[in-house]
Amino acid sequence: MFHKCLSSCDSESEFEDVWKQDGSKTWIRKKEWFDRLFGLREKWSTTLSKDIFSAGILSSQRVEVTNRAISFKANRTTKLLEFFHIFEATVRRWRSTEKSDNFRCTIEKPKTTTKILKHAAEVYTLNLYKDFNLEFDTSLGAYAKEKPTSMQYVKLFDVSLDEDYKHTYKVIYHCQNNEFMCSFMCFTEIELLCFHILKIMQM
Repeated sequence: MFHKCLSSCDSESEFEDVWKQDGSKTWIRKKEWFDRLFGLREKWSTTLSKDIFSAGILSSQRVEVTNRAISFKANRTTKLLEFFHIFEATVRRWRSTEKSDNFRCTIEKPKTTTKILKHAAEVYTLNLYKDFNLEFDTSLGAYAKEKPTSMQYVKLFDVSLDEDYKHTYKVIYHCQNNEFMCSFMCFTEIELLCFHILKIMQM
C-alpha cells in the first residue's frame, strides 16, 4: 500500500483512495504516526510533486544516482592534493563520456518517416528518443474524446488506454498559442511529452 502511494498513483484522488483503503489493525495501532506521515505527503509522494522537475528520480534515490554518476573515489581522509587529482580525473572522464555520447548520437540517428519522430531524433539523445518513441507508440493505441466547454479558444479532451474511459487523463489545448496541458504532468516532471498530449497532437 505505501509503495503505491509513494510512486504508483496517477492523481491526488487515487492517492487518497489508496491511503484510505487499508483499515487494518496496524493502521489503527499506529494512527498517530500515519496521520503525521499523511501530513507530510507532499514531501514524499511523487504523485503530489509532479509540478516540480525531478527527471523522474525519487528524492530517496538522488544520493545513489549522484554517487553512481560521479563515482568519486575521495573520502574524508583524502589529502587536498590527492583530492585535486581525483577531481581532475573525474572531470576528464565526464568530458570523454559526453564526447563519445554526442558522437554516437550524430552517427546513430534513428530511421523514421514520421515527421514528429524525425524532429525528436534531431533534438533528443538516443536514450531520450527511445522513451519518446515508446510514448508515441502508446499514443497510437490510446482513445480520446472531446468534452464540451464554454471557454473560447480552449478545447478539453479525455484520453485513456481503455475503450470505456475507465481511467482517464485531462488534456487542455489552447488553440491561440498552440499549448497543451495534461493532468498527468509528465512534461513538467521529466520534460518528456506523454502519450496523452501526443494523441491530441495527432488528432
